[in-house]
Formats: sequence, structure tokens, C-alpha cells
Amino acid sequence: MAHFILTYGYNDTPLRAERRPDHLEHLATLEAAGSLVLAGPLADLSGGIIVLAADDIEAARALVEQDPYTQLDVTKDRVLKEWKITVGLAAR
Repeated sequence: MAHFILTYGYNDTPLRAERRPDHLEHLATLEAAGSLVLAGPLADLSGGIIVLAADDIEAARALVEQDPYTQLDVTKDRVLKEWKITVGLAAR
């Protein structure tokens, strides 16, 4: 299983607040399936970071595409990259 980091910013849209429960539900579903490692907004609320566990970049991309925030263009400047963890709990 590989790890992937998704970084993103937010578009200026009321959909962010309106669809937040759906976004959080999606993340909870990923966590229950073992696909979500960490997720949360940046402290300045300019964007967020999601760490995913998936077989490959295509599988990670599919998880991102299922997120209501992605589907509704709540997020922008999305960058998904594989992360080679060498130290820490997730490296074990």
C-alpha cells in the first residue's frame, strides 16, 4: 500500500459550507475503509491536506474524484503526489 498527499485550496463559493457534512462523511467512509490516513484544513483555512493510502496513483485519484468537494469544484489547485514515508507510525 502506498501513501499519497493531496493538497488543495478553496474556491470562493457558498458550497464549501453547504457541502461540508457530505465532505466529512466521505472522509469518514474512506477512514473506515482504511484509505484515509490524515485529513484537515490548514490553520489559516486557505486550503487543506489529505493523506491517502491506496494501491497506486490511479486508485488515489479515484478516491479524490469521489469527494463532494472535488465534484462540486469547492477545491482548487489540487495536487496529488505519492509520498514515500520513511519515519513515523505510518512507515511501519
